[in-house]
Amino acid sequence: MCTLLVFRHVHPEWPLLLAANRDERHDRPAEGPQVLVPSPRVIGGRDLERLGTWMGVTEHGFFVGLTNQRGSANLMRSPYTRGEVVLNALRAGSQEGVEDYLAGLDARRFRPFNLLYGDARRLRVAYARPDAERVHLEDVPPGVHVLSNDVLDSPALPKVPRARALAERLAHQPWPELAGSLQALLADHVLPEHGPDLLPEEGDQPELKEFVRQCQALCIHTPGYGTRSSAILALTPGRVAHYLASDVAPCQGAFRDVTALVSSPPPGTSRRPTS
Repeated sequence: MCTLLVFRHVHPEWPLLLAANRDERHDRPAEGPQVLVPSPRVIGGRDLERLGTWMGVTEHGFFVGLTNQRGSANLMRSPYTRGEVVLNALRAGSQEGVEDYLAGLDARRFRPFNLLYGDARRLRVAYARPDAERVHLEDVPPGVHVLSNDVLDSPALPKVPRARALAERLAHQPWPELAGSLQALLADHVLPEHGPDLLPEEGDQPELKEFVRQCQALCIHTPGYGTRSSAILALTPGRVAHYLASDVAPCQGAFRDVTALVSSPPPGTSRRPTS
């Protein structure tokens, strides 16, 4: 599971703003933003278990992020990792390149996912489901949107309308006030009184029902699973203006500025990663 907040063509300065929480098992090793591909440069976190990524951006401001589809853990087992899809999409580096890649992808080989990809000019979401060989593509319209573990702006998950309402209040704040407000939003722990109904494949287990409710916080904390890292990005055409990241839950540590990682160093020079 993960949550992606999208501000598309609503902020007076940045045409695309993204704020994201990565939710994962606590025992799955991962590292924070780093150079994943040296040229063209791709920056993102690295999953050390399967060597893919859940989210990243290119030096030219092209973003790709993935959220799991709810219930997918019980639907199938697959030798293919969804993190590979994100990394290959980032390597493609453009909307056309991603869609050429997705056109040749058999979505049935992967656990279901939602893939957000694009830049400050155009943004789309691709839905991969086990009952369809090809992914389904949709444009993301201007506005404030939330992509979690279902379709864009899904009303089925209580966290989605809450996150969207909170985000809409921040949409016109100036930077860096907005950066601080987004960090607080990503750290929100409010839970609904009742979580979403369990899916047919999830059965009717009281423990699972409570776990699903706990996952309706934006910042999740359960014994074995929770929010592991966060990121905030501001994109303009052809450029990453800001990239802030936290390698722990947003309520547990400060964000650091990793924007400098995105720019390629001049030939013959090197740059030590931001620490």
